[in-house]
Amino acid sequence: MSNNLRSRVAALAIVASFWTHPAIADEPGNADYAALNKAILNGREFRILVDLSACQVHGTGAAGPTIKASMRFDGYMIQPDGTIAFATTHFTVRPDKAVREFLSFRVHPNGSIEARTMILDAVNNAVLKDTAFDCEIGKGATFHW
Repeated sequence: MSNNLRSRVAALAIVASFWTHPAIADEPGNADYAALNKAILNGREFRILVDLSACQVHGTGAAGPTIKASMRFDGYMIQPDGTIAFATTHFTVRPDKAVREFLSFRVHPNGSIEARTMILDAVNNAVLKDTAFDCEIGKGATFHW
């Protein structure tokens, strides 16, 4: 085997080892409450991917709307009961008016997640819509870091 061919085979073997690496925390579906809690305590930044259609509208048995979203957060709070809380806001323009959307999440040690969305009028902060959803880690919400 020529040196050039040996070099190519070696390079291919190195690249292949990255492709076949076992699942790690930044792959979907393998972050549970304990892994999320540990990541936060270790200062890791994370993203939540939400599929509200896999959640239930709070207090009903109805599925949420067919909305999927990805969000990153700047701050987190772990409360005395172990609940991990985080929230974000963003400004957007709907066809009829400018609004500010407030999204908050509370992840409980049993893996259940309370998700809340509030839509506020951008001019006077009046609440236009306030909806809550019940999700679970792995069902409606996954975490990535």
